[in-house]
Amino acid sequence: MFMGMAVVSLVFLGSVWAGENKAMVKDFKRQNPTLFVMAVMVASYFLMSLFDGVMVFIFGITFPLLLIFAHASFRLRNMKNKLENKMEGAGLKKSPIGILLDALGQQEESLQKIQEFLEGKLKEG
Repeated sequence: MFMGMAVVSLVFLGSVWAGENKAMVKDFKRQNPTLFVMAVMVASYFLMSLFDGVMVFIFGITFPLLLIFAHASFRLRNMKNKLENKMEGAGLKKSPIGILLDALGQQEESLQKIQEFLEGKLKEG
């Protein structure tokens, strides 16, 4: 379990460093943010397979991340949450998941498009 956390953390930190210091990686990260995240996950998977701990990676790292993203997308929208979202949008406050997504190069606009799409589908149904 700790090996999986260490490998994923090192790959993540390496990708953030490369995204900040290498122009080619920075351009790729800006143009293809989803592919960049997938590349980080594939690199983590490859390194964990070298240590023969793929199941540790899947259930120890990826599954909790899946639960975090599911929780964030299904939480209720109330006035306090809307106020906090406005504060985050103005740059006055930064949530931990916002810091993580910024480090991965996921722009808020693309995530908002997904959110609006899902909210539209929920209102239809």
